[in-house]
Amino acid sequence: MTTQDAHKKVRDGTRLAATLALVAVLGGCALQPAQQAHDAGSVLGGGKPVDANLNGFLAQSRGGAAIQLAKSPWGRDVEVLAETPYFAASGRPCRELSIRRPGRQAEQGAIACETASGNWVVRRQVTQAVSQGGRR
Repeated sequence: MTTQDAHKKVRDGTRLAATLALVAVLGGCALQPAQQAHDAGSVLGGGKPVDANLNGFLAQSRGGAAIQLAKSPWGRDVEVLAETPYFAASGRPCRELSIRRPGRQAEQGAIACETASGNWVVRRQVTQAVSQGGRR
């Protein structure tokens, strides 16, 4: 085998490897991602749905707005202050909430996030759960 033949085989092998790599990359791009469950991968599973009144408030109010609720996921006669909406890591719109109850000094924090169906659910803040040792 001559040096020219050896160089030709190396060149042909390199071309073949480059072609196969290109086919693999393009094939991977053409595949459709697997369909996920409705709320798969989201932190929303298990959240408490809110009633129509609070749902509409969360969907339409500006940051810093408050609403008085006779009935809520936190009990009766509470004031809910909603902060400016933001996008969570799940990609869903969420809002930080402060809940004030009559006769109590401390505010309770919660997070409300919009589900794929357009309804809002509430969950307590992770930092609150950690500071309470995971108690509910």
